[in-house]
Amino acid sequence: MTQPSPLAVPMPWDLVSSAYAEEVVPMFEAFSREALRLAAPTAGARIVDVACGPGTLSVLAAQAGYRVDAIDFSPQMLAKLMPRIGSLPITAQVADGQALPFADATFDAGFSMFGLMFFPDRAKGFAELRRVLRPGAKAVVSSWLPMDGVPAFAAMFGAIREAMHKATGAPPPPDREMPLTTASACRTEMSASFANVEVHEFTTTQTAPSADALWESLTRTMAPVVLMKKSLGDNFAPVDAAVRAAMRNVLGTGPADMQLRALVSVGTAG
Repeated sequence: MTQPSPLAVPMPWDLVSSAYAEEVVPMFEAFSREALRLAAPTAGARIVDVACGPGTLSVLAAQAGYRVDAIDFSPQMLAKLMPRIGSLPITAQVADGQALPFADATFDAGFSMFGLMFFPDRAKGFAELRRVLRPGAKAVVSSWLPMDGVPAFAAMFGAIREAMHKATGAPPPPDREMPLTTASACRTEMSASFANVEVHEFTTTQTAPSADALWESLTRTMAPVVLMKKSLGDNFAPVDAAVRAAMRNVLGTGPADMQLRALVSVGTAG
């Protein structure tokens, strides 16, 4: 039986919430704009943002005139959204994306940006998203393409595995296969609840002052890395040194660009 992802509980997202809101939101806005473009809700539509995090899509949507219901299972992520709401038409609450607290056929469009991919029961997540949408409404779900296809990420994860082995003496853990990393997987899973599923690739670039600055940001914002750092304690130092060296080798010593590659899946509620 496949073990649930360690990212399927609120704790790691609570840990990264502060840095995520400050450092990741500006970068992730590109994905949210693309999702809104693909869904193209009608003016004034009511939409739901599932696993909203600090409200990257929610705020953009509300600024565009949509009425937004935002939910997340991480109280700390929602705490970062609340000060951003102001007079915007956003209602936010702590809730489970696998059991949405809304009546059937409530919304004109639905979104889950890099959230549903971590649900313990993705089929239930897709089904719940479909349940709360009106017939004909669009749903947009994003997920990551394999990160080993990005040289900087490949170098980072390779260095982490080798350094953790040296630091702890334990064999490297087996690679955990990320969900929804292929167009075929996205189409198959989403088609169980939605019609006319289309999968689009979308890429944006993160620029940091240096490879070291990029790595330091990831130690604050990337939940698996934050969990690793927390678990290693004092043993994190050699891992940190190894990853810095590996990322400098790939990215050089000047400003560091790293591509972020995603699949954006769009389906229609039948």
